[in-house]
Amino acid sequence: MSEDGAARQQQDETRDNWVLRAGAWNEQADHLARLAGGLNEPLIAAAGVTPGHQVLDLASGVGEPAISIAALVGPDGSVTASDLVAEMLAGTERRAKEQGVANMAFRVTPMEELPFDDDRFDVVTCRLGLMYTPSPERALAQARRVLRPSGRAAFLVWGPKADNSQFGIVDRVLDEVTSIDPHEGAFTPTRLGNDGALNALFEAAGFSAWEEQELRFSPRVDLDSKFWRPQLALRLGAHLAKMDDAERQRIDDAMRETYVDLLDGDRVQLQVHARIGVGTV
Repeated sequence: MSEDGAARQQQDETRDNWVLRAGAWNEQADHLARLAGGLNEPLIAAAGVTPGHQVLDLASGVGEPAISIAALVGPDGSVTASDLVAEMLAGTERRAKEQGVANMAFRVTPMEELPFDDDRFDVVTCRLGLMYTPSPERALAQARRVLRPSGRAAFLVWGPKADNSQFGIVDRVLDEVTSIDPHEGAFTPTRLGNDGALNALFEAAGFSAWEEQELRFSPRVDLDSKFWRPQLALRLGAHLAKMDDAERQRIDDAMRETYVDLLDGDRVQLQVHARIGVGTV
């Protein structure tokens, strides 16, 4: 198989993987929006978004940060929300309509093959999407192509797996209890998390300047709240809906037992590490 053919096959597999999860992401959309600020705000700041900007948001999923950016750029600006998966982007369009957002457009497209003219946007943003494309270097090159001179691109990814409590725990529990691979052949969430990985991509894509920023959080959560359930729904999608009550209970019990090791007093101490790469044309 040619290199282009292999990349196309990987892209199709990634799309199929996310179609399985689109229903769960749409169900969790409002919950996710409430949690979005901690990642949205530093990403938007790093991108330098201001009123009047024309912004392209990649891998918009079910709405964030595209909807938040639309509010910031105001009526003189616009946001084009895009995603590889039509079922995911439908959630963004639905939520924007419900909120009366009028300065947005929506486009189903892979980020490696953007259907936009050169020099079209002031800013390109992407929150937690670059890790899943089979060709992140092509995605960055496309972002640079559609940016105007002096435009900026900001991509946020998860840091290393060892620095993100929930990724390691959820993967281990699902493997031990269900034998389900939560990624199902898709690229793992932390594949671009090492220091310097984003810088290398921006340099290879031909940006004139680039830098990485580190985000770390240490949230404390109530063990009895079963806080892991939304993430399980997002990771498993249709698989979770097919499980019977006994299997779901086994997962809950295993998650609780594992998180007990992270108890600090009466709360679970989690670790979260994300990274933002910023490039200037």
